[in-house]
Amino acid sequence: MRFEFRKKRETSQFLLGDGQLVKRDTEVRFDPLTGESSRVVFDPGLTFSIPAYRDVARQTSGKNCPFCPENVWQQTPLFPNDLVEGGRITHGEAIVAPNLFPYSKHNGVVIMSKAHFVRLEDFTTDLIKHALIAAQKYAMNVLKHETDASFVSINWNYLPPSGGSMLHSHLHVVISESPTNEQRMMTQHHQLFKERYDQHYFDWLYDYEKRENERWIGESGDIAWMHAFAPKSHNDFLAVFRNRRTIDDVTETDWRHFAEGLINIFSTLTEQNLASFNLALSFTHDGSPAYARLVPRLTLGQLGTSDMNFFHTLHDEPLSYKKPEAIAALARGYFNAS
Repeated sequence: MRFEFRKKRETSQFLLGDGQLVKRDTEVRFDPLTGESSRVVFDPGLTFSIPAYRDVARQTSGKNCPFCPENVWQQTPLFPNDLVEGGRITHGEAIVAPNLFPYSKHNGVVIMSKAHFVRLEDFTTDLIKHALIAAQKYAMNVLKHETDASFVSINWNYLPPSGGSMLHSHLHVVISESPTNEQRMMTQHHQLFKERYDQHYFDWLYDYEKRENERWIGESGDIAWMHAFAPKSHNDFLAVFRNRRTIDDVTETDWRHFAEGLINIFSTLTEQNLASFNLALSFTHDGSPAYARLVPRLTLGQLGTSDMNFFHTLHDEPLSYKKPEAIAALARGYFNAS
């Protein structure tokens, strides 16, 4: 199968004050499945920095945090007993309770740990795995009761730049009768790809990226990692759950392998002085493999400028200062070492 990874170069020219002619390239890349475009722009040698959260962690922990151990059982709400016996789900340190401000009919919050603030480098495979298993248990409970609420995602906003309103680490499990725009679009494109090529897109992408090795990162068990060709941010990590179609297909071993991969991705972020991120793990409702995407979130410069400007928010056109193939090579080193 010949499938195009299309990109177009645009070159800007201008003169500096001393008359020197400068040429700078912008690379417009088009997602091979959806056709969505993003732009890899000139990198002025941009360096990132991780804010210190020690003081704010002290100020927001303990009596000031409903997720800390001394408060969690009194201050978090309960699910109806017919949905979750006892009102909450636990697994390891993880606790699942309802979101007080839900995004959907079913929105569970997975409090990941007893510790109020877990630095990126301090996450462990077990801590992540237990939180994901707790999320899965909640989703399975909902799906037993709701035949129409079939669009499932597990989501993570880590640290304030990601939009996370609580420093205490937590996941969101969203189960809805209505797909998000991303879920709707991906379902449509997956169906079209399957009809045309008699193969699921992510199965094809796995074979292609692993063979070409440009954006391939590595795999742990049946969880394969690569970098997106048309990135949604300065890094854009894609994980494909091979042969796992629905959330009940995912085993405890799969969660461990996914968590191991995340630890390697966290190391890749840390090497770049990045910490905050958004993650979404989606089950696409069309028979294709489950997949996750993780992009860093950050602020830029002394003003604390958002990493999202009009291009991303109003033109729906992400910008990246970093070349996907270079970031994939960086991440590949951690997978090869693990």
